[in-house]
Amino acid sequence: MKALLMVSGSVYNADMYYATRFLSLDPFIYIRDTSGRAIIIVSPMEYERAKKESILSEIRSTADYDGGDANERREELIILKALREEGIDEVEVPKYFPLYIADSLRKAGIAVTPVEELELTKEREVKAEWEIEYIKKAQRACEDAMRVAIEEIRNARIDGECLVANGGEGEILTSERVRASIEHALVDSGCSCDGGEPIVACGKGASDPHFSGYGTIFAHEPIIIDIFPRLKSGRYFADMTRTVVRGEPSSVLKEMYEAVKFAQESAEESVREGVRCSDVHNLVCDIFEDMGYETTRTNANRGFIHSTGHGVGLDVHERPYIGDNDYVLREGNVITIEPGLYEPEVGGVRLEDMVLVRKSGCENLTRFEKRLVI
Repeated sequence: MKALLMVSGSVYNADMYYATRFLSLDPFIYIRDTSGRAIIIVSPMEYERAKKESILSEIRSTADYDGGDANERREELIILKALREEGIDEVEVPKYFPLYIADSLRKAGIAVTPVEELELTKEREVKAEWEIEYIKKAQRACEDAMRVAIEEIRNARIDGECLVANGGEGEILTSERVRASIEHALVDSGCSCDGGEPIVACGKGASDPHFSGYGTIFAHEPIIIDIFPRLKSGRYFADMTRTVVRGEPSSVLKEMYEAVKFAQESAEESVREGVRCSDVHNLVCDIFEDMGYETTRTNANRGFIHSTGHGVGLDVHERPYIGDNDYVLREGNVITIEPGLYEPEVGGVRLEDMVLVRKSGCENLTRFEKRLVI
């Protein structure tokens, strides 16, 4: 018999958490045969908690496979005993599966096949309504944190090229200060920054899409704010980006912003069940190229240099990826639409909404306004 085998903690493994709904930092064992029957094997310390929290009905303890010898508690021996007990002689494992366990199983006659992408991962692409509710909750927290960040920038005083923090004694407003405000707001809303620290990148530094930002926030320069929190309870992510300026942006920056906004709106209008990801992405590229900007199709170093979006769920970046691929959107996909333009001598502009794919269009899960000058 053939089965899926995973050995991992579920705190940092979305597939493991999705399959079991049991949250554990320590690794445990998951086995699902071809009939769909699944079991987990956890340590005695976690056994009672797993029985209460996991969605699975078959919970076992590693102590069940002890045999009276402490050496028999070695992970690979427990797995081998469990597989033989279930009549399993072939397993598929994720590509990150521990090599030493795979080697031990092969030596014992178990066929081990690593797969690039698990069926379990594909199952996560389409969200159930209860999953969508978690994502919406995370998005509301994300928007609250964005509001805090933008208000802090809006209330800052322009002093030459710099912004001075409101209420301080001439203290320069920095990316670190705004980021701390975002993180505090997220904690207050029951979220964490497990996916990485928020981006608050100003000026020319904003031409690097994943630059977190540090130091002085300048007047009249673009400020990219990208927030992607995870619910502590529920574990689902949200994702949103806005670009703002405190002061007077250059004409070049205004043109970039309007181009990005138009590309995003056009892409969102094209999203519906049955549309290929490449069609959405190429629409954005067409728009930018018609306006004279470089794209991923013409130059990878400036202009539009990344994909149009990605799926969001138990991972902040997951399938489907809205780029040059043939994935066909399905009702229940939750994706971002986030075109951007990046010019090293100017900075960057990115706008990101999170949308839910429906049969005849998409539902924008992002309510936060888009306004360049604040």
